[in-house]
Amino acid sequence: MDLLIISLSDLDYKEDVFLALQSVGIQTASVWDAKNLNRSLESEFSLFSGFFSGGDAHKDERLIILSHINKKDDTKEFISNLEAAGVPLKKKDILSMYIVPISTMFSQETGYIG
Repeated sequence: MDLLIISLSDLDYKEDVFLALQSVGIQTASVWDAKNLNRSLESEFSLFSGFFSGGDAHKDERLIILSHINKKDDTKEFISNLEAAGVPLKKKDILSMYIVPISTMFSQETGYIG
């Protein structure tokens, strides 16, 4: 079992991502609103403001999506489904995806695995 982490940086594709996750059987993901660190540094420490370029006020907003997955192949299908839906993953910075092995877990549904 693995932990899937997705950082969605282009929120215009949120619905596409959720539908693609559901299409590979991921129904119980957790989602958090987040901001890129450079925006936080810019607003809290004026010393850093010269290092960051201006632009769209929402460009640093993102969603962090976490879910356990049973098969890494599900993530390949997830990416394929997004591309089939016309999401330009290779042309725009839309998301980053990471897979982390889980050595131990517990849930009411699965019990203790470790």
